[in-house]
Order: sequence, then structure tokens, then C-alpha cells
Amino acid sequence: MDFADLQTFRAVVEHGGVTAAASRLHRVQSSISARLGALERDLGCALFERTGRRLQLTPEGRHLYERSAALVRDMSALRQELAGTGQGAVLRIGSMESTAAVRLAPVLARLRQQQPGMRLAVRTGTTGAMLQALEQHEVDAALVAGPADRPALQWQPAYREDMVLIAPSGVDLDETATLVTFSTGCAYREVALDWAQAQGRAVSAGVEIGSYHALVAAVSAGMGLGLVPAAVLRGLDQRGLQVQALPEPWAQQTTWLVTRRGHPSAALRALADALPEGA
Repeated sequence: MDFADLQTFRAVVEHGGVTAAASRLHRVQSSISARLGALERDLGCALFERTGRRLQLTPEGRHLYERSAALVRDMSALRQELAGTGQGAVLRIGSMESTAAVRLAPVLARLRQQQPGMRLAVRTGTTGAMLQALEQHEVDAALVAGPADRPALQWQPAYREDMVLIAPSGVDLDETATLVTFSTGCAYREVALDWAQAQGRAVSAGVEIGSYHALVAAVSAGMGLGLVPAAVLRGLDQRGLQVQALPEPWAQQTTWLVTRRGHPSAALRALADALPEGA
């Protein structure tokens, strides 16, 4: 059933005929008659009894008119929700754990304030996992680290993260051969390995951890070195750690808002607007 045909049918009933409905809808009478005919053919029944120029509802037409009121009301409300405001939309955001922990809460609060009808769903994972979820349409946007090397996706800088190296207190960093990292797919893991290789360090990612609390605790316990955003470290217990700044080009890493290319929805525009200006 074509929704436009159904709206035309209801306009004919409510305005007392084809002529009045055509005037109300700013269409020619032949267009209104054609839509009524198409709806009757689609439903396989007559909706009007035609006596001269007068139209009377058949029992089937009366039943359709009564039952369609809620459908038209719900569809109109849905269009208003989604057209230009994002109201009522579900925005699915994928994020690195570090970004979700220290950056995302103010953004979500701003979104809720500006778009109170928008529903938000956040999932966390590595950069690789979140980009895969985005490409498979499991999330609508992702906040991840680089490199921004997937041309099929749209990359917008969102944050700059200062990265630091952490190690157990009292150990010689040059003699520590193990990295404590997230699993394969974590962009910061690749940054740490690249840094180690550039420094000529024989360091391997020997311990994989699933959260920053656990990663920092593992380093503090003497299990190896870690590379973390300074913003994350500020919110964690740093006892038992030594912290060292990293040289360029590893000192700063960009967090990107990544979306699929195409026309962004109102919900995605609202998310982009809620992020801090610039990176």
C-alpha cells in the first residue's frame, strides 16, 4: 500500500470529495482520481460507491478510514522526528575505551541537552574493531585513532591526545623488553611498537590487557611498559609508576570522528556539532 495513496484517500473522505481534496492538496483532480484507483487496485476492493459526482464510502472504505487514522498519525510523527532534527533517532556510537572514559561523557550530555528525544547507544573496542563495525553498519559513527587510511570513510579530527610512556618505578626503561598493550587492532599498540622499533628497542607486545585500569595495574606490578593517553592516566592511580613523555612524532595522536561517506543524517550532524571545535 502506497502511503501517499492512503493520505489522498483520507483527504477525499475528510474534505468531501475529489474536487475539494485536489484544492486542499494543490493537485489536479485527475491525479487524485488516479491515486484512488491505484489504492483500490492494490487492496482489491472498492472504497467508494460512485453515484454521479458523489462518493460514498463502502463498508471496506469505512473500515480503511477508521483503521488508518493511527497509521497516518504515527507516520507523520515519525517524519517530524527524523526530518532535520534527529529527534527520536537512535545514534549508535563506537569508541575506543580511552575516548569513552575521558572524552565522550560531555559530548553525550551536550547531545541530550540539544536533542532530548535522541536515543544514544555506545559500544567500545579497539580502533580496528570499531572501524569494522562502522563498515558493517553496526554503528553509525566511530571515535578512533588513525591512521586515516580508509578512503571509503569520512574522517574528521575530534581530539589531540598527548601520549606518555609508563613503566614500573625503579626499573631501567632501556632494559624492559615487554609491552603491555591492548589486543591487535588497537591503534595505540601499533604506535607503541613503532616507537620501540624506531628507538632500536627489542620490545615485543607480550601482555594483552582489555582495559586501562588493568593495563596500568599490570605495568605498576612490573609486567612491562605501557603507552597510554595522558588524559586517561590522570584519572588512575599512578603509584608505583614512572611516567615519561614521548618524542615526536609519537607524542600526540589524533582521535577522529569517522563516518561512512554520503549524506550525513541529522543525528550525525548533531554529534559532529557537539564535539569540541577543532582538534
